[in-house]
Amino acid sequence: MTGDGVKPIEAWSSQNCDFFADFRRWLRDGGYSDSAIKLYSIAVRLALGLLDKPHWTIHPQIDLDRVWRHVVEHVPNPATQGNYRKGLEKLAEYLFYRSGKRPPARAVNWTRYVGPLPDWLANDVRTYVARCRRSWVPERQHRATIEMLCHLTLSLRWMAAHTRLNNIGDVTPALWFEYVDSRLAKGIKPATLNRELNDLQELLRFLDDEGRPVCQRMQRVKLLPIGDRLPRDVPVDQLQRLLQEIEAEAAASDIGPRRMGIMDRAWVLLMLHSGLRTGEVRRLRRSDLDTSSSLSAGLVGRRVRIEKSKGLKDRVVYLSQATSRALDAYLEVRGPVTTDHVFVYRHQPLSPRYCNQRLHTYGRRCGIRVTPHQLRHSCGTLLLNAGAPILAVQAILGHKQIDTTLNYTRLYEGTVAADYYRAMADVEGRLGLRENKDGPTPTPGQLLALVDALRDGTLNDVQREMVHALRDGILALVGQMAEVS
Repeated sequence: MTGDGVKPIEAWSSQNCDFFADFRRWLRDGGYSDSAIKLYSIAVRLALGLLDKPHWTIHPQIDLDRVWRHVVEHVPNPATQGNYRKGLEKLAEYLFYRSGKRPPARAVNWTRYVGPLPDWLANDVRTYVARCRRSWVPERQHRATIEMLCHLTLSLRWMAAHTRLNNIGDVTPALWFEYVDSRLAKGIKPATLNRELNDLQELLRFLDDEGRPVCQRMQRVKLLPIGDRLPRDVPVDQLQRLLQEIEAEAAASDIGPRRMGIMDRAWVLLMLHSGLRTGEVRRLRRSDLDTSSSLSAGLVGRRVRIEKSKGLKDRVVYLSQATSRALDAYLEVRGPVTTDHVFVYRHQPLSPRYCNQRLHTYGRRCGIRVTPHQLRHSCGTLLLNAGAPILAVQAILGHKQIDTTLNYTRLYEGTVAADYYRAMADVEGRLGLRENKDGPTPTPGQLLALVDALRDGTLNDVQREMVHALRDGILALVGQMAEVS
């Protein structure tokens, strides 16, 4: 876009020309494609030509708002406007990077969520959310605030529109179930409504503690039944295919895909081998890694400190050799960034959707479906079935309650049966009840129970065939015993 007071690049100062070249180099170092660099550069050329001032005097908000107004006035196509918007946002990010300053915190549109509520209730919601924000890590505060407001105010706005709310005591079970019926009729899932009920009950408990006239019956409202929502672990053969696909990406000839593959390999192994949550991967800092002063020496301690995780709890997780090597390889290609976050994509910490999108891409290539949470789930399951003590797995996964670990990892009946028979053999020996000193002889029924439990575990195709053959053999043996008797 030239003319209309936009100075062409040939007339720029040498400082602005160098700035423009540095901006393009910064994009390339961040893994942007040539098409993306070209797209963003168009907006930056417009901004530098229109503002016609030294780049170090450009204000990332005030000056770039002026450029955006120029785009709106002179570019009628909405799609083209969107491209300019992306370029200007990237320029603002680079200006903050060059100045060493952080972008201002994103504002919350409170009117959207509490505007339809009575003033007294809107103030209560604001006070409650402010209290909750104190227990959230800074990087998550904005997103967590939006999520809470979405779940909390949806039902309250519906109630305010259908009845007069004079005080918080007017929120009753009858009113809640009217809302539930209306939402279920629109196809909303029970799990979503349960999340809303949890947030609403937490608000009511907070107001009750403040001495407000809360309807106590609301605390006795039960969640809707949703069945077993535990995620499934990923079979070993599928994990192998996934890791092979990531390795292929890490060996790509193009620098952009290769860097992403090297980074993806590191965080996938952190989740699969060390049980990290997606948010823990995204928030991980360089200072959390147990490294020596020399990068070439690698992760000498082979452990990572997870700080202020779920519930603001800290823990230490340990790294396998494969994970240590993957992290070392990634840190070598990480490049210069403005943040201390370990994992960065295009100069920014990973977005909440990044890990899921990348696994979807890899899964589509190798014909499987994998989610980030399944990797963490598989970590616990594989550790337990490899004989790791349940308390150790609890510590690695960061569970507060041991019951959570048992439910979360789906400790297979085969493992329970094997542990039982092994322990009971010792008990019988101590009590003098063992007749066979070489070990207890399980009955065919016990063997079948063990084999049936193994069939539901994390097995590959070959192992499943072996278990199936073993079961057929036991059944044949039972039939022969029946004929003899």
